[in-house]
Amino acid sequence: MTDTVRAQYEAFPYPERKPTDERKRLITGSPSLPVEMDHWLWGGARDWSQPLKALVAGGGTGDALIQLAQKLTDAGRPYDITYLDLSQASRRIAEKRAEVRKLRGITFVTGSLLDAGDHGPFDYIDCCGVLHHLPDPQAGFDALAGALP
Repeated sequence: MTDTVRAQYEAFPYPERKPTDERKRLITGSPSLPVEMDHWLWGGARDWSQPLKALVAGGGTGDALIQLAQKLTDAGRPYDITYLDLSQASRRIAEKRAEVRKLRGITFVTGSLLDAGDHGPFDYIDCCGVLHHLPDPQAGFDALAGALP
């Protein structure tokens, strides 16, 4: 990531979210809906009694993270989710959102997705709207692929 991109997300965490809004609604959408993940990735055959080890790379203010953790919590399914983002400002918002919802099983990491393999392996990786910010998007894709078993 360039220093310019990091500075942008420190100044303007994205997407703009207020942690107190977590008491009113859950933002949902694709990807990272467990029913869709199970269908498309595991052909409906995933054993959800086993913990899902997931990475949300470029997690921003936490939409994908919060949705996935909340859906799995509501279903009583175990998980270990790693949130990874270069912006400390975005991370603070994601952490507060998870705190408001009392979500557990989340590890917050401030850093580059190029280091994803240092935190894996993962069963599932969510990475949306991130790779195009890299000087070499293929290097980012390769780093994420290297964090899968």
